[in-house]
Amino acid sequence: MAGSLSVSPFGRNRPSPPTDEEKQAAEADLERIRQGGIPLGAEERLKRVATSSTPFFTSDLSTKEYALAEASGLQPVAQVMGSSVVQHGWMGAQATYYASGEMPALAEPWNLSRDRAFDRLRQEAELADADLVIGIDMRTGSLGDAGNVELVVFGTAVRDTTLAPRAGGRLGMCTLSGQDVDKLRRIGAEVCGVVGHTAVLSVQLGMNSAWVMNSSGMFGGGARVNAEITEIAQGVYDARNIAMAQVRRQASAAGANNIVVSALRHTIQHYEYEQAAYRYHYFHVTMNVLGTAIRLGAREPQPGPLSDPVLSINLGH
Repeated sequence: MAGSLSVSPFGRNRPSPPTDEEKQAAEADLERIRQGGIPLGAEERLKRVATSSTPFFTSDLSTKEYALAEASGLQPVAQVMGSSVVQHGWMGAQATYYASGEMPALAEPWNLSRDRAFDRLRQEAELADADLVIGIDMRTGSLGDAGNVELVVFGTAVRDTTLAPRAGGRLGMCTLSGQDVDKLRRIGAEVCGVVGHTAVLSVQLGMNSAWVMNSSGMFGGGARVNAEITEIAQGVYDARNIAMAQVRRQASAAGANNIVVSALRHTIQHYEYEQAAYRYHYFHVTMNVLGTAIRLGAREPQPGPLSDPVLSINLGH
C-alpha cells in the first residue's frame, strides 16, 4: 500500500520503498514536465474545480482584495502556480565574457524559466475554467551554481461573471492586486497579459576607471577616492533599455496600449582578472522587468465608474 510504514531494527518507522505503480506514475509526471506540462494530479484536481459550481479554493488574496473582486464580478475559483528550474549554460557566452555588450546566453535561463513557469500557471488556470489570473507574484532564487535560475509564480484564478468572454477565449493574467483590477475595470480597461524580460550586459572598464578602482581600493586595500565609474552606470541604463524594449514589443503584440510595471530590479556582479601584472575589472549587469499589459478604453466601465472623492471629518461626537 502506498505510504505504508515498516519497522527498522532500531524501532523507528521508515517509509516502504515505492511500488512499481508509484514509480511509473512519477516517471509519467516527469515526462509531462519535460514536455512543458504539469503533473497529472494537478490536472485532475483543477478539472474537478472546473466542473464544480461552488468550488472550494485557496487564495493569496487579502480579505479586502477578495471582497473587491467579488464586487467587481470576479469569482475566485482556485490558486494556481507555475514553476521552472533552469541550469545556466556557458555555451555562447565565452566570446563576450571579457568584453562589453549584451550577453543573451546569460539572460536565456531567466527568460526560459519565466516563460515556462507562466505557461504552466496559464495551463492550470485554463483547466480550472478561469477567465483571469490576478495578484500574480513571482519569486526567484538560485539552485546550486551561480547563474542557475529557480522561478515560481502563483496567483488566484477567477471567473468573470459580468462581462462578455474575451475574444478568442484568451486567458488574462496580471501582476496587479484585486484592488487595482477593480479600478481598471471601473475605467473600462482590460488586462491583456503579463509581460517580462531579462537582459544581461557585460561591462568592461576602461583604463581610467580600472586605474581608479586599482588605486582606490574599492575592492581591496589602498586610499579611497571619490570617482564615478561611468561604464557601470551606462551598463545599467543599457540593460534597462534592452529589457523595456522587449517588454513593449510583447505588450504591442498582445494588443495593449499601456504597461503597468510591477518589478524593475537589477543586480551587478563584479569580476576581475590579471594580465601582464595588471588587474582588469568587468561587471555583469542583470536587469529583470515584469509588468502587466493593459488596454485602456477596451470596454464600458464595469461595474461602474469610480465616484468622486468625498471628504469625511470625524468631530468626535
